[in-house]
Amino acid sequence: MKGITKRFPGVLALNKVDFQLKRGEIHALVGENGAGKSTLIKILSGVHTPDEGEIILDGKSVSFTGPIHAIKVGISVIYQELNLVEDLTVAENIYLGNEGESWFNLRKKNIYRRASELLEKLGFSISATEFVRDLNVSEKQLVEIAKALATNARIIVMDEPTATLTEHETKMLFDHVKNLRARGVSIIFISHRLEEVFEIADTVTVLRDGLRISSDEIANYTRERLITDVVGRKIENMFPKENKVSDEIVFEVQELNVPGYVHNVSFDVRKGEIFGIAGLVGSGKSEIAMGIYGGLKAFAKECRLLGKNFPIPNRPDIALEKGVILVPEDRKSQGLVLVLNVLENVVLQNTKFISKLGHLNWKEGKKITSDLVDRLEVKTPSIRQRVSNLSGGNQQKIVLAKGLLRKPRLAIFVEPTRGIDVGAKVEVYKLMNELANQGVGIIMISSELPEIMGMSDRVLVMHRGEQREVFERSEMSQEKIIAAAMGG
Repeated sequence: MKGITKRFPGVLALNKVDFQLKRGEIHALVGENGAGKSTLIKILSGVHTPDEGEIILDGKSVSFTGPIHAIKVGISVIYQELNLVEDLTVAENIYLGNEGESWFNLRKKNIYRRASELLEKLGFSISATEFVRDLNVSEKQLVEIAKALATNARIIVMDEPTATLTEHETKMLFDHVKNLRARGVSIIFISHRLEEVFEIADTVTVLRDGLRISSDEIANYTRERLITDVVGRKIENMFPKENKVSDEIVFEVQELNVPGYVHNVSFDVRKGEIFGIAGLVGSGKSEIAMGIYGGLKAFAKECRLLGKNFPIPNRPDIALEKGVILVPEDRKSQGLVLVLNVLENVVLQNTKFISKLGHLNWKEGKKITSDLVDRLEVKTPSIRQRVSNLSGGNQQKIVLAKGLLRKPRLAIFVEPTRGIDVGAKVEVYKLMNELANQGVGIIMISSELPEIMGMSDRVLVMHRGEQREVFERSEMSQEKIIAAAMGG
């Protein structure tokens, strides 16, 4: 790709960007949210047409008429939100839209035979006859890869493929990706997790504000250089720890149960503390948050907030009224209404603060929203901007802004930095510190061990719905946390 430029109304998304991909190479594409990564990939896959520049494939200039055209010449994209039909089998998903022109290919027997042969060839231990709804997330990723290779893809773009995978599943996926490289398939790997970039990439290209900042072999990057290229400044401390913990208990629960997920979990959170909860996928850590917040049915022997009895709420609005806020795991489906703008999202959860006699005072709503946007340093052209157009980090700030009007006493963060870039992560950590220093108790639930180790004052480790250990900060180590999470 040479000199790629793309403009949208009021935005120069890409400015004369060059990108080169070799055969049989894993090429990491990194940058902050809004850097231009998605736009570049959409141009490569035929979704957008560049305003300037050209795409050269096998030495010949090509111009795609749409995504189908790009797929036909061997370019396939596996998006973070997997594009599979849950109620079809693995085989039916692999060949959906790629049945071929012969009626013979439409016979189920032949679809299953072709899919089984492809899966065996790739070394994927998945049955072609299994329904996709019965697969775990990592197995669904493999179905997407098989689907791409069934179209004879020579270039596969993987957008945040490990975002929802466990450490074990990630390792398995990386083994398969390396096998694809050995077969001559080229991979464009998009990730915010820098440790994964160093583990799997041969080459790295960094975008920032629509410009190509650097492109080099991974061996020529240090972690410090890569972070500086991504954010445009040197970050001295990835995990700023500035909160002061008191002995006063903000929240405590005895024998919390979330039927089917969590059994007899007990802990307390102190004023100003960041209390971490860790565990593998399926351990029940996220369900603890939903139980306390009223998103899942839960009960406890005893639960207290600020020393007063706090019956486990059966609805989130009750938790909000009591001063408990949640920054959920999936901000797009659980925390925001993407078709609404910043102002509407903030007001939607807080109508009581700007309504009188059943009428909303939008002037007051604008003032409150503008103050929150300034306080949290949200990067947005205006409060009338749709939240779907904001970067992941700024969307996360809007979710938090909605809760701050409630003057929270307990804030629950579930996977707070999932899918956001390294610079935005540090901003989220600083906001957590700020809240903690205002006396708010923080529960931080995370699958990322460096985050747990870097930000937690104590950490509770879950295993199969039960608590295994609670470590003080001085006792923490990755080995101890992993051992407890695996039931040791």
